[in-house]
Amino acid sequence: MITEYSLSSITMATPETVKGDVSLKISNGRIKEFKKSSQNDFTIGDGYFLFPALINIHDHLFGTYYPKIGNGPYICWLPWDYDLKSSPIYEERNKNSAYEIYLLGSYKNLISGVTTVQDHIPHKVNDPFIEKLPIRVIKDYSLSHEVSVYDLKWGDGIDVEYKKAVENDIPYITHVEEGFDVESLKGIEILEEHGALSEYTILIHGIGFNENDIKLVAKRKANFVWCPGSNMFMFNRTAKIKDILKEGINVSIGTDSPSSGEINILEEIRFAKKVYYEMYGEELDDKEVVRMITVNPAKALRIQKDLGSIEKGKKADLLLISKTYDNPYSSLVNAKLSDIALVIMEGKPIYGDENFAQLFNALEVDHERITVDSKNKLIVGSPTKLMNDIWKNIGYKKKLPFLPIQ
Repeated sequence: MITEYSLSSITMATPETVKGDVSLKISNGRIKEFKKSSQNDFTIGDGYFLFPALINIHDHLFGTYYPKIGNGPYICWLPWDYDLKSSPIYEERNKNSAYEIYLLGSYKNLISGVTTVQDHIPHKVNDPFIEKLPIRVIKDYSLSHEVSVYDLKWGDGIDVEYKKAVENDIPYITHVEEGFDVESLKGIEILEEHGALSEYTILIHGIGFNENDIKLVAKRKANFVWCPGSNMFMFNRTAKIKDILKEGINVSIGTDSPSSGEINILEEIRFAKKVYYEMYGEELDDKEVVRMITVNPAKALRIQKDLGSIEKGKKADLLLISKTYDNPYSSLVNAKLSDIALVIMEGKPIYGDENFAQLFNALEVDHERITVDSKNKLIVGSPTKLMNDIWKNIGYKKKLPFLPIQ
């Protein structure tokens, strides 16, 4: 198996800048240099753009199923949770093992160009599965479920969990102000009282944020996660995202789970642009959107030394997409599943078009052939077996639009 190779003749979006005719040398899973190698050179050529692989900063992998569940709009997340857990769809989902559901969530993310996911759930739930999955699930984080008296009591409380984050240089992650009742609207106030609002803090949803909340989040340099698909489905409302961006807050986009949000990160970013235009009558810049799924979540998750951009020394997590617009950022923001041409994680191809078979074989990646949206693909592992197992578990051939494989 080779440990060093080059991808040549690439147009690359780092994503801060765009560079043409680049040769990228990868060695032992990292980007070694921008120089063509004489051996093991794989020419990419025209028709593609190279980006850092995408980061989904907020997913609930254990909630990966379909269709969406809910009869909103709700006043807060809690009545939605009651509807979720009393649904026959939830009962059907639970006929599958936790590992099978986690695999579903992993493949859902992988075929949309994601190699890194933050799974918002206690460590005791996802730790048994993380190392068995085809993509990277963030292991280093502390958390609360939500900042309210009716949260799900994940973790050891705000004070302890936030202290863990600071002492270990990891993010402290929590839902906040996911609703409009009196209790929900105290979220930022509660975090400030506990001294738990800083650059270590990742705040998810924030649909109840007022002007003072936003200014305090900016002052404390906390990070914000926008999940417009889930917000609009559950509450028919989302965060004041233009005001949040104006304050210079580090904003990332996450999918939430398919039980409430969009089916993958590509659908989520398109929905984000649509909602932004409907709210403000202007376009959300495509380059800004790309930052929200690459460099921004890497910064929030405190993994920017390794991931989020294409730089010498970083992990070779790369995404090659088909050129559908002259502007690379527009090509990514408008990409469909069939446009995901190649996904590389730590130097190894894990998903891509069948014309990259030589690369899969050269790096001895165990894979199978599938068809996604009528296009032949190669993928690590066996999602075909996974789907067959799920169909057997539930008793029929259920279609899952976030994993449209044949």
